[in-house]
Amino acid sequence: MTVTPAVEEEEKKEEEEKPKEKFEFSFDYFNESRLGLFALIVGAIIAVASFFPPLPAFVKGIGAMLVIVWGADSVRKTARYGLGTGVPSIGVLAVGFGLAGAITGMAIGSEIYHYFGIIGILGILAGVAFMAVVGYVSGVLANNEKFIGMKIPGLERGMAELAMAGTLAITLESSIVAGTWYSAAIMSPIKGYDVTPAAFFAVIFILSGFGMLQPYNSCLGADERRGRTLLMAIEIGGINCIILGAVATMSLGAVQGVPLIVLGAIVWVVYYRAYMKACMAEAYGTPGTGLIKTLGG
Repeated sequence: MTVTPAVEEEEKKEEEEKPKEKFEFSFDYFNESRLGLFALIVGAIIAVASFFPPLPAFVKGIGAMLVIVWGADSVRKTARYGLGTGVPSIGVLAVGFGLAGAITGMAIGSEIYHYFGIIGILGILAGVAFMAVVGYVSGVLANNEKFIGMKIPGLERGMAELAMAGTLAITLESSIVAGTWYSAAIMSPIKGYDVTPAAFFAVIFILSGFGMLQPYNSCLGADERRGRTLLMAIEIGGINCIILGAVATMSLGAVQGVPLIVLGAIVWVVYYRAYMKACMAEAYGTPGTGLIKTLGG
């Protein structure tokens, strides 16, 4: 689907004309580029530091929530040009990229650390860089008329961002479960359980994918707005922290797991309420069913 400059200009005009809702978390300063750069830098720093078990799980959780919001923003930016039912697909693709990148980075970093010491902690960035290239090339092939010919504006950048966000999310969430992304710890059985942290890759895959694809998949439509969509991304990040905190309590103990659960619960409650209030403020009408208490408009 080809989007003309006139269509893009009309979208910008509509965005400017939309009235500000009564309850708003502003993302104006963190536009798409600033959010991406901030999430990449902070997420990468926390991912590198996640090699060390003493790093608290709730710090990793903050990093994971940040890159998930970045991924959700990239899904929105890429899918709003008419992908439609492709929203879940591109979210799952992002996390598929991320799983490959995280495993690559963890393996490279672990090997470098084994032979050359502390410099190996930077090896995790190799997975991020590798998947950025893979994502960009995928976007080029998808847009090229000789291949798929989707002709979606900014798809190349969007695919690269999704690959990087997915890689950082999988790395951070894996280190929450294992305490580190060092390969030996990832593959070793959890004390007292006949299971390894790697066995949770499927759960981590689902959690990360859900956080990146669901916000726009749920909010898409003529009245979709970036601020409201990202509120849902943050809320889902809180849910992810609650689940991962429970797993971390099992694998690493309450000292690591409980603070992450508390963080996740606070984030979920605050941003669920913010999302609901934003929906009610922007909706034409909000008739209650009686099943859920109305927050008020």
